[in-house]
Amino acid sequence: MDSPQTPHPPQPSAQSEAPVRVSRTFEANRQRVFRAWTDPELLIRWFADEDSDMTVRALDLRVGGRYRFEGVKSGQKWAIEGVFREVKPPERLVYTWGFPENPEFGEPGETTVTVDFRERGKATEVTVTHEGFTNAVARSEHNKGWIGCLDRLGSLVTRN
Repeated sequence: MDSPQTPHPPQPSAQSEAPVRVSRTFEANRQRVFRAWTDPELLIRWFADEDSDMTVRALDLRVGGRYRFEGVKSGQKWAIEGVFREVKPPERLVYTWGFPENPEFGEPGETTVTVDFRERGKATEVTVTHEGFTNAVARSEHNKGWIGCLDRLGSLVTRN
């Protein structure tokens, strides 16, 4: 029997993995970078890698608005969808993230993505924070994914 002084080990929480946090600074103004993140025609040029065929099915850019991206990669269909929790142009976006048809790609439930756009003189720093992961594999895969996304975004927004 435990005495009153014996500490109990902490119980594991549903969220046990550290958030993914990826930042890049682009030589482009904040409005241009924010637009690339929120304009479907620009979004499809950087969000998915070159091996994916992507379509923006919904992008209702308001609090409570839904988004849905669909695509095919290596013959396998995928979809990402969620709801915007915060929309503050051109400073910040917060939205849920889930794989309704492909739970094997991520977490069993929704995670949360926060994107901050900070002016750095004539440049813009973008920081993506993706949290709510309960397993290391999903966290690692999303970390790689966000690195690739920001690399492709940089190629788009820094063109003349």
